[in-house]
Amino acid sequence: MRNFLITFLCLGLVAAHLSATATYCDPKAAAYYQSKPEFFHFSSPEKIPSDLKWQSDPLEPTFADPKAQRGGELNYFINGTPPVLRRVGPNSNHSFRGFAYDGNDCTLLSLHPNTLKWIPSLAQSWAISADGLTVYFKLNPSARFTDGQSVRADDYLYTFYFHQSPWINAPWYNDFYSKEFAGITKFDDLTLAIHLPSKKPDPLYLCGGLHPSPREFYRDFDPDYCKKYSEKFEPTTGAYTIAAEDFVRGQGITLRRIPHWWGDNERYTAHRYNVDAIHFKVIREMDKAHQIFQQGELDLFFMGLPKFWYGTNDTDAYQAGFLKKVRFFNDVPRPPFGLYINTFKPLLDDVNVRVGLQHATDFQRVIDTFYRGDYERLNQFSQGYGVYTNPAIKARRFNPELARAAFAKAGFTSSGDDGVLRRADGTRLSFRLTMDDSERRKFLPTLIESALRCGVELRPEILENTTMYRKVMEKNHELCFWAWSATGLQPELWQSHHGANAVDKLPDGSFVAKRQTNNITGTNIPELSDLIDRFRISTDQKEMVQLSFRAQQLLHDEASFIPGFCVPSYRLGYWSWLKWPADFDVRTSDEPLSNGLFWIDPAEKQRVRQILSQPQWFPSLSDGQKSPPSTQIFDQWRTE
Repeated sequence: MRNFLITFLCLGLVAAHLSATATYCDPKAAAYYQSKPEFFHFSSPEKIPSDLKWQSDPLEPTFADPKAQRGGELNYFINGTPPVLRRVGPNSNHSFRGFAYDGNDCTLLSLHPNTLKWIPSLAQSWAISADGLTVYFKLNPSARFTDGQSVRADDYLYTFYFHQSPWINAPWYNDFYSKEFAGITKFDDLTLAIHLPSKKPDPLYLCGGLHPSPREFYRDFDPDYCKKYSEKFEPTTGAYTIAAEDFVRGQGITLRRIPHWWGDNERYTAHRYNVDAIHFKVIREMDKAHQIFQQGELDLFFMGLPKFWYGTNDTDAYQAGFLKKVRFFNDVPRPPFGLYINTFKPLLDDVNVRVGLQHATDFQRVIDTFYRGDYERLNQFSQGYGVYTNPAIKARRFNPELARAAFAKAGFTSSGDDGVLRRADGTRLSFRLTMDDSERRKFLPTLIESALRCGVELRPEILENTTMYRKVMEKNHELCFWAWSATGLQPELWQSHHGANAVDKLPDGSFVAKRQTNNITGTNIPELSDLIDRFRISTDQKEMVQLSFRAQQLLHDEASFIPGFCVPSYRLGYWSWLKWPADFDVRTSDEPLSNGLFWIDPAEKQRVRQILSQPQWFPSLSDGQKSPPSTQIFDQWRTE
């Protein structure tokens, strides 16, 4: 009887709202919609309020270059294949996610990357209800997923079904898609409305940022989702897809452009995402990758490290004008690079020890020596969010006297022959510091030496990137060097610092660290969790600023995050056949691949590579074959 009822729901009541173009109706999803009538609503176009003030394209300036050429293949690298390819669930929040999904997908609306005004994306028009609790959208009928399926309102219904499901094993998504929204209404295939539980200063911030979920792809969605979809690429609405044969563990990943992408004919996506393929080759060592780049086998290379940025000046390719450098200052929230302290580990549950570690960590010395002063000291976890960032909070400075005073409050008052502080019971002030095997591991001795001056032993643990990621997400670290991506216009602290993501309660009433959440410090402060909840439902910007300031102060006082450094710009080396718009990149870009503004000049590539193939090519160059060395600085968006 139950199977018949589900089939009836799918083919009857709910199917009445599906168009002939829809290819799949999941009976489990249909039953879920029926079980939550307060959230999932089905209506008709004549029920749309007649007094809505519909908005469409505000005709903001375009930012891609019409001269961009289509074609060619870009060669880049990653230091390891990600642990999983699926979009959601355990181990999915890895560094490659931005290339595969975040920078390769479209939402209902987009923020113009320079003016920060709302512009159309998957929705071509929108309207906000008079009470500010509902946003109506009319979808672009041309929008398609990378598997060819049309984007329809049902894909947004499915988004809520999917992200509210316990099968995805992703508490943050479960919470966000359940609490931040009050429901969704489908009027027809191309018209929907998103409902909010409370009024927001800008309801488009939440509603406009939703992306659809491809129902056809999730035909087999069930409790085995995490395993079944582990190495499957979820179709997006972006320009690139990843075929099964293009994901080769340990070797590389290739993004291939789909033919006739729907965005090619849209105002803000035309002339973007120009190359036919982007090859990410696995190269574990930065020095090796840099060597391959200098040989012309990689098209670009990020030069955050001074030895690459300054050392390039001595190369023949740079002097001939074939290899170019650029520094681009952006205006974005700053990723919180620093040390994350696991407060569930012994000794680290004492705030005095954590405060002492803050004063015992000399990141300024790292900046001045390892980064030659090109980076800046990060002051707190939520930096770069405009009015929402508390300017009064500053990072604790390296100070052995203050460090030892804090440690003394925790009972560490005497030193052994090795210089490490001890308590009366003989416990040494010693911790394992986990770091990935990237180039950053080379500043680890600076942190170890500085800490020892303050009576702390830091025992280094260098792990391959994927191995480290898994260890930290399982909460098996003590201290780790880490950074989360930082996006949006407001701080989002729920996933990283809410108590709901910190602990699991055992049957005996005790608590253990909750695994596979982004709260890697174990922060569980009731007042902070309350502030985070209130911030999420607040309707008044002034109140939100106050809540944000107080939350940031609590985080500072808890001292479970030691701010490291921030980078107010990115530095890039690239070959002359890679071309860019006149302004190079957009205001909110944190790396140049995400916006797809570049293109390849095949004639220039052939010319340069032919020259490079000749032995002793540099001494025989004529003036007509080379150009002056080029280091460009774009600081039109500089904020610091």
